[in-house]
Amino acid sequence: MRLLASLLLIAMVAVAWWQRERVSQWMSAGKSDATSMPPVSTSPVEPPPVETPMPDVPPAATPTGLDQPLVTPAPTTASPGTDPAIAAAQDLADMIVWFQKEPWVRALAASMPPGVTVFLDAEPYDEEGWSSVTLRENHAPDSGFDPDVSPSIGMFRVARADRRIEWFDPVSGEYLGLAEFLQSRGLAGTDAGAPPMSSPGSSSGNGTRGIVGGDFETAVPPIPQRDMAVIVADPMNPGNQVARITGPDEMSFTLPVELPEGTPEVAVTLKLLHPESTRLIPFPDSPGPEGIRLRVRLLNELGNSVIRDAIVRPTGMWRDLEFVFYDLPSKVVQLSVEAIWMEGPIYVDEVRFTTP
Repeated sequence: MRLLASLLLIAMVAVAWWQRERVSQWMSAGKSDATSMPPVSTSPVEPPPVETPMPDVPPAATPTGLDQPLVTPAPTTASPGTDPAIAAAQDLADMIVWFQKEPWVRALAASMPPGVTVFLDAEPYDEEGWSSVTLRENHAPDSGFDPDVSPSIGMFRVARADRRIEWFDPVSGEYLGLAEFLQSRGLAGTDAGAPPMSSPGSSSGNGTRGIVGGDFETAVPPIPQRDMAVIVADPMNPGNQVARITGPDEMSFTLPVELPEGTPEVAVTLKLLHPESTRLIPFPDSPGPEGIRLRVRLLNELGNSVIRDAIVRPTGMWRDLEFVFYDLPSKVVQLSVEAIWMEGPIYVDEVRFTTP
């Protein structure tokens, strides 16, 4: 009996030893496998780059038909921080609108034979501040001229600083004054060649077209109970005189008007300079203004008025604005220009009437 118990004990010890060795070998193998695994990276994975679409930019060359009705663009301009290409395109568009309205350009278009109209191509300003403008003929199929041919009427360049126009003389191969071109086309000696129509802030000629003192080269006649124009030197051309309106208080000036009674429609054009140093005044508890509020008011003898407003962003350059009136009072005798929402001065020049 004792012998059987001893044999059973020896068997149990052998089984236990065999199980211990088996487990030991398995744990050793598992440890070896775990150590040989490749390390796991904990560095962040950068996302692929995101492509940002570029803004669309108007084309460089802009053909414009002068036979089409002129459309005055909204009196706005690129705000600070705008892409330079977009700002340059806006400057070019403003110049084209101004060029089309020049009286000599309209007179030139009116002198064309039946079926022949005038259109222009304009290039962006170069590094020296000049924009190339070409006037060409457009032949209608029934004009008697070849509709597939667009002869050049003249090549010009416009200075960005003061919008001086020079004509390229194909004979001499040099740029000459605009008067030389007007004389060659039989337009010399007319209002079409008046310097004030070619140069913002020009000091020659009256350029007022029915508005007394709108060039500010002479003292403006006083109007009782109305704000007088404060006349100062042009900041960009000291030889020229302009009107100044200074914020933050709402300020204005009033000019006498000579407009025939019963006039059905009129456009008030003026030149505006908003210096970059003149800042906009933020609105309390709301987004600030995008530009100054410029108001033009036509008044009759009783003080009744019609108003046109525009929000004009700062540009730091002279620019042309137009305000068209279809609802005139019975007899217009005064014109008022008002400006608010700025701290500092703005300047106005060449206030006049034109026919839309």
